[in-house]
Amino acid sequence: MGWEFIALFFGAAALGIFILFIIFIIGLLKWLLQGYFLFRVSEIKDYHLPWLSFIPFGTFYIGGQAYDGNILKKNSFDPKHLGLAFAIIGLVLYLMGLSIGDLVITYLLMESVAFIGIFTAYVKQPVIGVLLALLNVVTAGIAAIVILFLCSRKLRNEHGSDAFYQEESTNTFHNNSSSDSHPNDPNLNRDI
Repeated sequence: MGWEFIALFFGAAALGIFILFIIFIIGLLKWLLQGYFLFRVSEIKDYHLPWLSFIPFGTFYIGGQAYDGNILKKNSFDPKHLGLAFAIIGLVLYLMGLSIGDLVITYLLMESVAFIGIFTAYVKQPVIGVLLALLNVVTAGIAAIVILFLCSRKLRNEHGSDAFYQEESTNTFHNNSSSDSHPNDPNLNRDI
């Protein structure tokens, strides 16, 4: 009877370690994907210190900067100060959560509140931005990855296509009469 109990104990311990390992891998993938897409968004939007996207409380700093012009009136506060306020408030709430015991929930709620600015910038409506933040809480941060991916793609297309057309216009040979024509005009570089 004693050996069966020990075998059951070690089997349960091995299963528990395996489940914790899977949760750790999923959490690591979530952190890397969210950090990467947040970095891309903050780099395109020219936020201060975009590399903070990979540091846990740095995401609050980046998210706070997105409030300028999306939630609050543009230039009513310095975006760096907004980001710093979010990072400090998030850290204080997180440390308060240490005593309460709801660390993950506190961090996830504060991260979702910080991302409301980015979500609103993506959908252009504050109410939907708040609903996306609530969805982020319910899905344990998976919604943020999807929205940051879509936002980075949208920003890349908006800013990338403009850069493409600017580069294309400087590389083409313009004749005297073709400077006002469209870049896709078949008669653009034609000698008539």
